[in-house]
Order: sequence, then structure tokens, then C-alpha cells
Amino acid sequence: MNNYKKNNPIQQTYWDRKSQARGFINVNLNKSTKLVKAINENRTQYIDDLKELRNDIDQRLKDLQQ
Repeated sequence: MNNYKKNNPIQQTYWDRKSQARGFINVNLNKSTKLVKAINENRTQYIDDLKELRNDIDQRLKDLQQ
């Protein structure tokens, strides 16, 4: 672990969570991973979940900007 990460654990937690969210949203569907297999088995659910996340993000932005 580099010094910046070690000295900034709160920021590292933030980056880790952001990366996890993006990993779910921007998953490469051409790869052979458990997540891709799960998405491909129920593409409709994945689409619905992405829409739900978009709504959650929109609501969160509204709440934070008040």
C-alpha cells in the first residue's frame, strides 16, 4: 500500500466504494465473470436495477443540493 493510501484511509474507503459502484454499472459484458453470468441470466433485472440506481442517484443529488 502506498503512503498516500495508508495516510488517507477515509479517502481510500471513498475511492473503493466509488470503484465498486462503477464496476457494477460499467461491467464488461464480454468477459466471463460471475457478475457477467448473473447479468446475462437475467438481463431484465439488471436493466431494472440500473434504472433504480439512476433514480436513487437523482434523488440523492436533489437532497444534497437543497
